[in-house]
Amino acid sequence: MSRFACAVVPRFPVSALLRAEPELRGCPLVICRQEGAVANGRSPGPRSILVGVSREAERLGIRTGMTVAQALVRHSDLVLRPRDERAIGAAREALLDIAGSVSPRIESDGNAVYLDIEGLDKIFSSDGGIAAALSTRAERIGLTVGVGTAGSKTTARIAAGLAARTGEAILVAAGKDATWLAPHPLSVLTPVTQAARARAASPRETWPALQESFQRLGLRHLGDLARLPSREVGSRFGKAGTRLWRIAAGKESSPLLPESPPLEFTEGVSLEYSVESLEALLFLMRGLIDRLIHRLAIHGLSCGGLRVGLDLADGGHAERRVGVLAPTADVKALAILTRHAIEAEPPRAAIVGVRAIAIADRPRPTQLDLFRPTGPSPERLATTLVRLAALCGSERVGRPVPPRGHRPEAFTVTSFDPVSEERVRSKGTEPEPEPSRSGRAALRALRPPRRAQVFQEGGNIAYVRASGLGGRAVVSGGPWRIETEWWSERPCRRDYYDVQLSDGGIYRLFRELGGGAASVGDQWFIDGCYD
Repeated sequence: MSRFACAVVPRFPVSALLRAEPELRGCPLVICRQEGAVANGRSPGPRSILVGVSREAERLGIRTGMTVAQALVRHSDLVLRPRDERAIGAAREALLDIAGSVSPRIESDGNAVYLDIEGLDKIFSSDGGIAAALSTRAERIGLTVGVGTAGSKTTARIAAGLAARTGEAILVAAGKDATWLAPHPLSVLTPVTQAARARAASPRETWPALQESFQRLGLRHLGDLARLPSREVGSRFGKAGTRLWRIAAGKESSPLLPESPPLEFTEGVSLEYSVESLEALLFLMRGLIDRLIHRLAIHGLSCGGLRVGLDLADGGHAERRVGVLAPTADVKALAILTRHAIEAEPPRAAIVGVRAIAIADRPRPTQLDLFRPTGPSPERLATTLVRLAALCGSERVGRPVPPRGHRPEAFTVTSFDPVSEERVRSKGTEPEPEPSRSGRAALRALRPPRRAQVFQEGGNIAYVRASGLGGRAVVSGGPWRIETEWWSERPCRRDYYDVQLSDGGIYRLFRELGGGAASVGDQWFIDGCYD
């Protein structure tokens, strides 16, 4: 026997906007569709029609279908917002993310989503566990849903709509759809008849016309409709009437039309007023990033980069790419990177709309070792790399690689991608044990080399002076000469020395030779110090 669940977001345009602007919760909020003249192109005009009303505004007597002028007469302190298609689209995608994290077979239907939950009781224990999982995960991403479960999609949709009003999930027992539906009024069919209006063969088959006909016959509840003979209902009310009879009798069996959740994770918002300051823009971006991270976490993913789209007041569009060195879920680090990306190339005009697209990536797994201390987790390592890149620049953080050449100071930086020991073993190459380094000093290179003044006596180094150091030479060794790249325009000819100074430091120096022999023009540099 099939089992379905349905999750419904009540007052969907309002819920989508509150998710994007949580500071408006508790305010008498109304959503408007633009009609007629608009003052500044974004603010609702007096003839705009209300398409969404919050609970607080509804308590003040505000209803959908009113104009802004009619609503303001009843209450002058309403919060007016135009219908934000970007926020609604992001909320709809987030709802699909929630459903996809519970069941692999889902179907979207506007502000509702259907799930095939047959067999999922082995994972969630019961229908109540499935409903609790949907509600909890929806709250994490800023949505409130009503959840219903039943033996058919339509019954589950009706149950979810009623659950959205009461705040508690409604679980219809298997095989009891007709019994549960019988005492409910015919008006509960209104949400499930929205899609059928476009398919109606004649005006008589629309839901308002059918509802009026049912009332004339004295039918008040679904049980009254279910007790009528199906053939008589079909001959008098057509296919639409037969479908409603099958719903009331618990015999509706429309299949689930599964669809795949979107591969892109997008969050966006249209602004009521244009934004010119960077701080205000980053405040908005942080909210978008936070919601993206919560959606990625539902699928066990991290953020491997961002694409930021900016709608400009002059009608143009700007896009910025935010790269990260490793997948991360750190909102603060991603906000810092976004700031650097926008500061590097500021938009040419004020901003009226923002969109952020996350590039999903899997966090790097790690394998514990029985004989070595535990290192930082891949998540913490990725976060550290992201913050270093934000502070120093992405081009300065990575893994040094020597290029083809012979200059000791030459290197390039590539992306940091540590190879785990397990990956090395899988290739059949066991890493060689590192030799013991006890009693050996490590050279800390100075890049770029620091210019120095060197005084010699009898061909030996006597005194060294440079920025931050200086002293008499106590012990010195060298020279060790290198000659390379003589075939190029910049040949390299140097003498290297190791020197211990009276200040206690041990340094490596080199003299850049010119003209093939030592001359007055030779230059000295500090190449590094020994730790």
